[in-house]
Amino acid sequence: MAAQHRVLVVEDEIPVRELLVYVLRDEGHEVMEARDGAEALRLLDSYPDPSAHICLILLDMMLPRVGGLQVLQHLAERGVYIPVIAMSASRRHLEEATARGAHGTLPKPFDLDAVLAAVDHTCAQRHPPT
Repeated sequence: MAAQHRVLVVEDEIPVRELLVYVLRDEGHEVMEARDGAEALRLLDSYPDPSAHICLILLDMMLPRVGGLQVLQHLAERGVYIPVIAMSASRRHLEEATARGAHGTLPKPFDLDAVLAAVDHTCAQRHPPT
């Protein structure tokens, strides 16, 4: 099965990250992963135009070293438009993420069907089938 879209998963909890990566790959998506915000920023900064290479970022809000809000701020400062779906168990963190430009939110614990629907919907809007 050919990769449908490239998704960046930024999650510090290993079991959660591995589950997301597995499910998204099983659906045919190409998945990149980062264990914290600093690693995600290094990865994003390695592309001259990351929005041309990454369809969507699934971003945990509570990350070590560099948090989810800092990642959102970095994207805004660089003028990079990649839709971000913020993930958190805290409604306040999800509200802050939305205020800072997150495209959508997924409350934890999340339903995997909701994750897949959000990824498919968001990426289809950015890259409609031809």
